[in-house]
Amino acid sequence: MSKFDDYTYKAEGCSLTVYGVLFEADRPEQAILRYRAGETVFWNSWRGSFCGILHDERNDTTLLFNDHIGSKILFYAQTKNGFFYARNIKELSKKTGFQQPNEAFIKAIIDKGYTTDNSTICQGIYRLLAGQYLIVQGNEFQLKTYHRFDNTPWPYKEQEMLAETNRLFRQAVERVIRRNEKEGLQHFFPLSGGLDSRMCQIVAHQLATQPITNFTYSQTGHYDHILPQEISRYLSNEWQFMALDGGDYLAQVEAISSATQWLINYNGPSEIYTFASQQKWDDKGIVLTGVNGDNILSVITDSKNEIDLLYSLSFAGNGIGSPQVLQHYTESYSPFCDVDFLEYILHIPNRKRRNYAFYDKWILTYYPEAAQWHHKHERIGHRHWMVTVAGRNIFLKDLPKRILWSILKRLHIYDGYQIDADSMNPYDRWAKSNPKLLQLLDAYFNDHKEVLRGLTLENELLLLYQRGNITEKCAVLTIISALRP
Repeated sequence: MSKFDDYTYKAEGCSLTVYGVLFEADRPEQAILRYRAGETVFWNSWRGSFCGILHDERNDTTLLFNDHIGSKILFYAQTKNGFFYARNIKELSKKTGFQQPNEAFIKAIIDKGYTTDNSTICQGIYRLLAGQYLIVQGNEFQLKTYHRFDNTPWPYKEQEMLAETNRLFRQAVERVIRRNEKEGLQHFFPLSGGLDSRMCQIVAHQLATQPITNFTYSQTGHYDHILPQEISRYLSNEWQFMALDGGDYLAQVEAISSATQWLINYNGPSEIYTFASQQKWDDKGIVLTGVNGDNILSVITDSKNEIDLLYSLSFAGNGIGSPQVLQHYTESYSPFCDVDFLEYILHIPNRKRRNYAFYDKWILTYYPEAAQWHHKHERIGHRHWMVTVAGRNIFLKDLPKRILWSILKRLHIYDGYQIDADSMNPYDRWAKSNPKLLQLLDAYFNDHKEVLRGLTLENELLLLYQRGNITEKCAVLTIISALRP
C-alpha cells in the first residue's frame, strides 16, 4: 500500500504498471520507449524497491519483473486456461483453482522457517524471485534472470575499499533522506542494539536536515532496549519504545502470516507487525532499515557459498519479513541491500569481511563514535575468534552452546534451552511466566487444526505443536493459517 511511486501508464500500445518506490528510474514514457528500442530489461538501471508489469498490445506479450533483491512479491501460475499473476496468493489460488497444499513447502517452513526457492503453500503457484523476470506470450512463459550478484574477489586495497564503501553507503542512505524531505514526510527509522541500524542512524543524522524519530521494540531492560535509547539520545533524535514483554502479540496469527503471504514463519516479523500496526503512517516517509547488513558486511559463510546463501536467506528467506510487513503501511529501504553498495561490497574478499573485520575498520576509520557502544557484548575492533562449521561462520565461544542446542533438539528436550538467554524476545521464558501466551496459541491451534487432515505431514505437525518450543509452534500455526480458506 505504497504512497510513493505506484502507477499505471499507457502509451505506444503498452501498459506499464509499477509498484514501490523509485530513487533513480526512467519516466514511464522513457521506459516504454526503451522497451520499444529493444531494451527488454530496461528496469535493470533503476534503483529503489519495486516490481512491475508491462503489457505490449502489439504482440500480446507481458513482462513481469522484480527488482534486483526481490523486495516485492509477485505470484504467477499457468493453467490450461491461461497464465495468471497476482500480488496476493489467496486471490491467485481462487482464480486458478490451485489449492492443493505443497508439502515440500510446508516441510521447509517447519525445518527452517522459510523456503529458499520460488515455491509457495499452493502447488502450481510460484513467486518471482530476486533479479528475475517473466516473458509471457499467450499461455506460454519463459522465466529469465537479468541480474545476479557476484563475489569474485578483487585485489584488496584496504584504504581505497574503505573509502568507496563509505561513499556508496552514504549515497544509499541519502536516497532515503532526500526522498522523504522532498515529499515533506517524517524520518521514522528503527534503531536496535545491532550494528547495522546504528550505522544507518549515524549516517542519516549527518545527512538529514529535518528531525529524525527512532523507534525500538524489545524486551524491557534488554540491551536492544537500553542501547538504542542511549544512541538516540546521543544523536539528539526523538525516541519511541514498545515493550515486547510477555509475547501476547504472537496471538495475531492470521494478520501477521498474511502480511508476509505465508512465506515465512510468522513469529519472525511479529514484532515489526505489532509495532507498525499501531502507528499512523500518513505523515511518515520511507523507513531506513539495516536489514541484511550482518549477512553482507560480516559474512555468515565462506566465499563458495556466500552468493547462494545471500539469495536463499536474505532475498528469499527470513530477510523478507520486515520489508514485507512495512509495505502494507509505507516503503522501507536498507542501504546494505542497495544495488550499487552490494555490487561493490561483495567483491571485497570474503576472508577480509569475515568476523566484522572490514566492517569494524570502516567504523573506526569514518565513524569512531559508533564504537562507544558494544556490539553483542564485544568491543568494535576486538572480536572473539570465529570458526566455520558446515559452511556457516560461528563464534568459537558459542560452539558448545550450538552443539548442546542441536543435541537437545534431536532429543526433543526443549525447556527453553534453544532460546538464547540474551534474546530480545525469549518466547519460551515468556510462555513460562505468562500462561496467557500458550492459552492464546493453543486456542488458535485447537480451533483450526482440522485443516491439517489428509496431509502426509499431519501427524508430524500435530506432534511438533504439542512437543515443540514456541518458534516451532508458530511454524505449525503459520501452516494452519495458510491452509485456511
